[in-house]
Amino acid sequence: MKKTLSLILVLVLSLTLLSTALAVTEGTMYGWYNDQVIKVKSVSTKPMFAPANMTDDQYPIAIELTVPDVIWEDENLYHELYGQAKLVDKNGVSYAPGAATSKDQILTLLFAVDKGIDVDELSLQFITETASGILEEYIGKWAGTSGDISLIFEISADSRAMFTFTQGNYTDANDVALSVEDGTFTVEVPEDDPLGSVACGGTFSYQNGVLTVSIENTFANGRVFSYTVHCERVE
Repeated sequence: MKKTLSLILVLVLSLTLLSTALAVTEGTMYGWYNDQVIKVKSVSTKPMFAPANMTDDQYPIAIELTVPDVIWEDENLYHELYGQAKLVDKNGVSYAPGAATSKDQILTLLFAVDKGIDVDELSLQFITETASGILEEYIGKWAGTSGDISLIFEISADSRAMFTFTQGNYTDANDVALSVEDGTFTVEVPEDDPLGSVACGGTFSYQNGVLTVSIENTFANGRVFSYTVHCERVE
């Protein structure tokens, strides 16, 4: 009986240690790539360096990770690990590393996190791409405004999206084709578009919980209208 209880306890502890949703603290371990174990060596909110893209509303966090040999010896795995690593807060907002350093098999990830988000509220997660290549963090419904323009951008796991544009009393919704490789999209404009648009497209990028969508709309008379909307995730 004691052996059975001990075995159960070991299994529970093992699953807990290898969880990818634990608060990021020293000693936490994560399973990644064929059960390779990555361990948090230290967490610092006052690192010597900070990401170059950090704003005045953010503060730096440095996460030192002890990484197995198999990852150090494979450059593709190393870059994949960096690309997947995210700090995620309790609301699901994720922060990608803005820089990284490595020495003596210690990988240090540098993050810029919004002030007001305590480090104890953050978990280190490794967010993978879907089969279509779109990152999971992009998937969902996003909304934002720019002046009198309101935009809803809904992204599905199959790399398609719905683009809903509202200005004043006018609202239009169209399918969107995404190009994951270069972060661009094309809106499928109907031939009889009421605004006279003949082409519409732009770029999309995600950082620190915000989906930035830059749009360029071309009209039949040759006029081009460009604008950018910073969108946040909505239910």
